Order: sequence, then C-alpha cells, then structure tokens
Amino acid sequence: MNKETSDACLKRLGKIEGQVRGIARMVEEKRYCIDVITQIAAVRGALRRVEEFALRDFVGQCGEQTI
Repeated sequence: MNKETSDACLKRLGKIEGQVRGIARMVEEKRYCIDVITQIAAVRGALRRVEEFALRDFVGQCGEQTI
C-alpha cells in the first residue's frame, strides 16, 4: 500500500475507532435502539470507504505487478 493511501486509511480507521467506542457508550447508557443501529450503519459505511481506498491501491499497484 502506498504511503498516501496508508495514511488516508489510518486516519479514517482512527475515526472509525472513535465511532465504535461511541456506540459502546450508547449501549452502556441504554440509548434508543434505532440510534445505535444508525451509528452501526455509519461505521459500516466508513469501513466500506476504507475498503475502497485499499482496493484502488491494490488495483493500481499490486494488480499491475500480478498481471
């Protein structure tokens, strides 16, 4: 993974980590279920974006080398 992609992924993963901790607090505080589910969906979306960065990097670099 190139440095630019790696840095972007790590930055997003740090934010995702904070979101997951927030969800854990929400569960501990017995927050309304739909709010928890909404935040889980947001984390899933954020993880998909990280996956897209990694896949683009793979196709751009590793895929060329493999072919």
